[in-house]
Amino acid sequence: MRVHHWKCIALALLIAAMVPITANKALADSKGSASSVWGANYFPNIPLITHEGKSVRFFDDLIKDKVVLINFIFTKCLDSCPLETARIRQVQQILGDRVGKDVFFYSISIDPTYDTPEMLKAYVDQYKIEPGWVFLTGKESDITLLRKRLGLYIEEIQGEDSTDHNLNLIIGNQSTGRWMKSSPFENPHILATQIGKWLHNWKQVPRTKNTYADAPELRNITKGESLFRTRCASCHTVGTPGAMASRKAIGPDLYGINQSRDRAWLVRWLAEPDKMLAEKDPLAMALYNQYNKLPMPNLRLNMAEIENLLGYIQELTLLAENKAKAHGRSDMGGHDNGDHHH
Repeated sequence: MRVHHWKCIALALLIAAMVPITANKALADSKGSASSVWGANYFPNIPLITHEGKSVRFFDDLIKDKVVLINFIFTKCLDSCPLETARIRQVQQILGDRVGKDVFFYSISIDPTYDTPEMLKAYVDQYKIEPGWVFLTGKESDITLLRKRLGLYIEEIQGEDSTDHNLNLIIGNQSTGRWMKSSPFENPHILATQIGKWLHNWKQVPRTKNTYADAPELRNITKGESLFRTRCASCHTVGTPGAMASRKAIGPDLYGINQSRDRAWLVRWLAEPDKMLAEKDPLAMALYNQYNKLPMPNLRLNMAEIENLLGYIQELTLLAENKAKAHGRSDMGGHDNGDHHH
């Protein structure tokens, strides 16, 4: 099975980060409320099995009267799925214990032959995913039908490889009929707000109150910072103290990588990590084994993007270094043991 191409990403982003699929007013008026339009008559009540081996029905058990986030992945993916999973993991951390209580996350495999409940459970453990987020498998034809009904199936990219797929995820509130697509590369705080507040009609009481005085100053974001936020921040920190970094990140802290790694090796690692792992490069394999056998995805970065990204990481390194000196601290995440990658 070949890894699906990043042409999916281009299609996903062209479809737009926020594409409503909710029924329009005329349709809702003609058939009843929005929730009845997008109800049991629309969503297939297919049987699925969770990563814990529990049998469930898609409509009755997973989405009926719930606020949900749904995406499709496969565990063999070494390309975009790891990045998407890591980004949703950030959203789960922001929402905290609400996930599994008043918001529900579902990741459904498009490769059910390989992705048994046992394989999905191992995937959950690899990514240190907290309770409340459910991974599911089932019959391939049922899952294909579900992808079509959710608007996440693109005939043009299927071809000979059934693992080519739309990278958008979908969020919605079945009881109100409000549904929308979103890019997996969306800012996790924005996605958390959409799921945790907007889809609840802003009825949730905020945990903290913000004032205009606390609002950050608007500024231009460099290309390097944009790349780091969208491609790296879901797995990595830079200059975060070790204990904190280990709780939040699933990859090593990147403090000082420009100094601690050979430049040619580092550039190639950012350009083609999949090839280096396939070649069993000693350092690449050591990092792979050390960080829970999570592969570094090929981010399809060109040389200019790599230079911009490394430049921004160096800026963060210097900022962290100055902050540590000001506080008399030297416990930078991952720096003492020299373990850096991505």
